[in-house]
Formats: sequence, structure tokens, C-alpha cells
Amino acid sequence: MGGPHGARRGPAAPPPWRLIPSHRAARMTYIESPREPLRPVVEDPSALESCLEALASATGPVAFDTERAHGHRYWPKAYLLQIRREGAGTWLVDPVAFERGGPADLSSLVTACGDAPWIIHAASQDLPCMREISVLPPSIIDTELAARLLGKPGASLGALLAAELGVHLRKAHSADNWSKRPLPPSWLTYAALDVDYLLELAERLQDELQEVGRAEWADQEFADTLARHTAPPQPRVDPWRRLSGITTLRTPRQYAVARALWTARDAIAQRRDRPPGWILPDAAILEAASLARDSVPTKSELLRIKGFAAPPGSRNLSTWLAALDEVRALPASGYPPPRLRSDGVPHPRTWDRVNPEAAERWAKVRPVIDELACDLGGLQPSLVAPPVAVQGSLFASADVTHEDLLALGARPWQADFLVPLIREALGR
Repeated sequence: MGGPHGARRGPAAPPPWRLIPSHRAARMTYIESPREPLRPVVEDPSALESCLEALASATGPVAFDTERAHGHRYWPKAYLLQIRREGAGTWLVDPVAFERGGPADLSSLVTACGDAPWIIHAASQDLPCMREISVLPPSIIDTELAARLLGKPGASLGALLAAELGVHLRKAHSADNWSKRPLPPSWLTYAALDVDYLLELAERLQDELQEVGRAEWADQEFADTLARHTAPPQPRVDPWRRLSGITTLRTPRQYAVARALWTARDAIAQRRDRPPGWILPDAAILEAASLARDSVPTKSELLRIKGFAAPPGSRNLSTWLAALDEVRALPASGYPPPRLRSDGVPHPRTWDRVNPEAAERWAKVRPVIDELACDLGGLQPSLVAPPVAVQGSLFASADVTHEDLLALGARPWQADFLVPLIREALGR
């Protein structure tokens, strides 16, 4: 069976594609400063107005990035914005300076740029905090996702700049605490460099996508990323179950202790805007919960655990003891079950037991998905065939349709490949 761009499966399409070799400069260029002098950080209305005027008078796409303080703060907010446009240069904006009793409203940045697409590397990481400050682009170009669709061996920004443009950045501040004020000059230089070559990189990748016939794939993926990661977040069910190692617990009482301590820790972390692990390590919560097989741990038992006996855990000892008292007051019926019941599709490893027909279908389809991904230049199988869509369809029926896959989140380009591939694999 023929397929688009040389794949052996999928609907009929244009002639075989070829992957474009990355441009490599004869000599690597090491870049330690932006191509233009740094402007002062935008942190007042007058400076913002100057920034907006420059962006509005410029042309073309908008290169954008954010710096967060992951590992230093509880809330995943943006602490610095980097924005660049041809003719406007690079501007660094401090969103914290525009907070007025709540998140800043910086939608004016989008308005100033009109309907221009925004270029963001690994957009799924930036879009949630952009939504919080009302920076919602009309469309995006995700350079990381573009690289993955091209089967690039490295999709990090540094790897792509080196491979595509011969530019090597000396990066050193990605894990620093960007909530710090004032920000050191070396950090601002690092931040500006993140967007300094993003416009050129995006142009190079888009040319490659066009040449190999994958521009439409990319457009669909970019639109999906923008929609999913700017939607209001849905509350997690039992977020405390994300505790590292929690599956080692066995009894409902143990889970009740883990839940109580996690909830108490999370409230402190939110109030202080600090990572939960800075308040009390996961390992300490798990060790305390493991003692609750027959009874809730006492104060003396708790203090035998290093995480509770020494700072920082010891600073909130009364809070931990109160949480344990709450568990003691609970009837057994109030304990959480060790496992949540789910109405969703179970993992394929259980299908032999719960749905043998679906297990047989999955055994036939999975290897041809892997083969298809390989045929497409070594793409990740999950990029070609979203697991939720494929597994959900196969679990329900052998008659997988285009509409089934789209309803479960697949993009049209993926469904175009997958429907004939699945039908052939199942002999339909």
C-alpha cells in the first residue's frame, strides 16, 4: 500500500519525501551576547508603551519565550517575557511589575502584533503561564514540534540552533530562580539569547516542512497545541496520588495518612509559594504512611523519621500531627481506596484479561504503527499514532473510522495514515 511522502501505508499522496540534511556551518560560532544591546527591562507603563509601539510598527512573526521559577516556587507563573520581531528587536518584559492584586493583563502585546504567528520553542511549557497573563496568540509555530515532525535527532533549542544555523549558545541559567529581583545582567543576556535566533530557526524548519510535504501536519499540530494548552486547566482527581512511590503502600489507612500529610503540605506550599518538597520531602510522607498498616503513627514514631525530626519538616510539626489526628477521627469508610476506579480505557497490558478481542487487535496493530513511524523517518510512534486515540478506538471496536480517531483527539493527518493501516493490519 502506498502512503504520503514515501510511507508504505496510508492514503495515496504525492511522490516520496526526503529528509533535508541539517545545515552545518564549517566552524561552530559560540554566541555569548545578543546581536543588539540589551534594553532595560520593561517594568512600567511608559516602557511598555514603547515596547508596544515598536512591536506594532514591526513586521512578520513574533519570537517569544518565558522564564519561570520551576523548582523554586509553587505556582508555575512567568517571571520574565522575551519577545522579538523583525524591525522591533528584542524586548524583555517583567510581568510581575504589572500585577495589580492578581495576574498581570498583558494582552496588549498580542494586540500590538495583530494576526502574526508567534514562534515558541516547546510551546506546551509556556502557554499555560501565558494564558494566566492573557497573552493568547492567534496562532503559533512550535520549533520543537516542527523538529520532531522532521525526525530531527535533537529537538532542544540548543541542539537545533547548532545543527540548523551553526550557532551555539552558552546556556547556564535555565534552572535559576527567575523570581529573584533584580535579575542579574548575565541572566538577562541569557534570556535575550533564547529568542535572538528563533525567527531564523523557524524559517529554516518551515522551509524543510514544506519541502518534505509536512507543513499541513505541522499546522494541525500547532493548532492543537495552542487549543489544548490555553484551555482552562481541569482539576486533577486525587492529586496526592502523584506522590513518588505511593504504589508501595497497601492498606486504605496508609493511603489516608499519605493523603492527609500531602494535603497539609500542599496548603503550606501554596501559602508560602514554595515547592512542596522544600516543605516536607515525599520520602518522609511515604515513610510515615508505611507505618500506618495497623494504626496511625504517633508523635514519637513520626519523630523517628528524619524528614519530620529535622528542618524543614520539623518547623511544621504541629501541622503534621493535626493531619494525623484527622485520620484518627475518620471512620474506615472515609479512607481512600488504594486504587481509583476508572471509566477510561485500561492499559493494553490488562487487555488479555479484560478484553481479549481488543488485546488481539492491539497485538496486530502495534508493530505496524512502529513500522510506519520508522518509514516516516524515525518519528516517535506516539507522534504518528496518539495512544489515547488508537487504544481507545481498538478497545471499543475492530471497525476503526476516521471519525472515531478524531473524536479521541487524533489530528486529520494522523487519521489519514491510521485508518487504512489499522484496516490492513486487521484484515478488514
